[in-house]
Amino acid sequence: MNLTLTNPYLTHHQPPPVHSYRYSQWCDRGYQPELHPISPDSELGTYIGQMGWVGAHAHAHDYLWASAGNMGVILSEPVEAKYLISYDDAPRYALPSAIVVKGLAGRHVLLTKSGSRLDMIAIEHPALNVTIVEVEPDGTHYRMRYGTQTQKEIENRSGEEKEAIHSAPTSEMFHYLLVFEQLETHGFKALVHLQPKFLNLISRTQHGHPDRFYNFLKGYEPETPIIYDASDGIGFVQERVPGIPELSYESLRLFENGFDEMRHILYWVGHGTFSRGKDLLEAYKHAEYFEAVARMAWEANQGQVSAEAYSEEIVNCILREFNASRNQMEANAIQNDETNVKIEVDQDNQSQQNLYNYP
Repeated sequence: MNLTLTNPYLTHHQPPPVHSYRYSQWCDRGYQPELHPISPDSELGTYIGQMGWVGAHAHAHDYLWASAGNMGVILSEPVEAKYLISYDDAPRYALPSAIVVKGLAGRHVLLTKSGSRLDMIAIEHPALNVTIVEVEPDGTHYRMRYGTQTQKEIENRSGEEKEAIHSAPTSEMFHYLLVFEQLETHGFKALVHLQPKFLNLISRTQHGHPDRFYNFLKGYEPETPIIYDASDGIGFVQERVPGIPELSYESLRLFENGFDEMRHILYWVGHGTFSRGKDLLEAYKHAEYFEAVARMAWEANQGQVSAEAYSEEIVNCILREFNASRNQMEANAIQNDETNVKIEVDQDNQSQQNLYNYP
């Protein structure tokens, strides 16, 4: 699959002929021909391109369980009306009663649609796989303003046809809305949910207990504690039905976690990862990282390769030496700022230091 950060239908690809079967399928899936094309260089176009890249990359590297998963990003500015179904024509729906997000009133959130294949976002028209929802002032209702038929078009369909063509945001949309409302100012601009295969496999083994899971993974990749220990590693949500408000609030609590640095990633046990970032590529990076570590551990052991994880003693030593080196660099930087004198490093002395003095 050709990995690109630009959706082809935002640049040069044209829609199918108006009277073709494929065109009618597009319209059933939410394509609105009268809307203006989205600029690939706009905030919205950039995030659509990132969604496509993430879906294609995860599919190409077998990170996905089938094509399951979803993504969302809160847009910093409202999308211009010319790109959206008019507010009055947009289908209106209610959030679960336990979810109230008045802080997002009038905001636009880009989401993958329910049932969309993440591996198709990069090669199909965006309206077929993504939507834009706008939260109403009451914080309990929202309107779909992209990637759907209008309210009148839906009402004109028979009951069976409505079921067949109804487009909806991902069923886990309210997880996204709650986290964005509460934590956007802390760098939670984008969220990615994947169902990575090897991470799910390991969760079913003796290493799957929350007390052992993270320690098992960080023993295979020494950078893991350096990157994630400061935010208390992975947050664990025990198995429960995915699309319930309780999961939203538990995810919110685990992201916050009481540390100076909020968590980057949660693991919904048996269901997959939920990771955050300032954009979709950063959010995906965390899910990809842990899936890669899990795959390395699983394949090594299945192949009867001696791949015993680092002991806790070695991991702690790595952290200790890394932090000592970082603290020294920070102290040197402060000294440089105060004296405005360039510090010359004695290369001979530096070469004698054992920065990774493993036991």
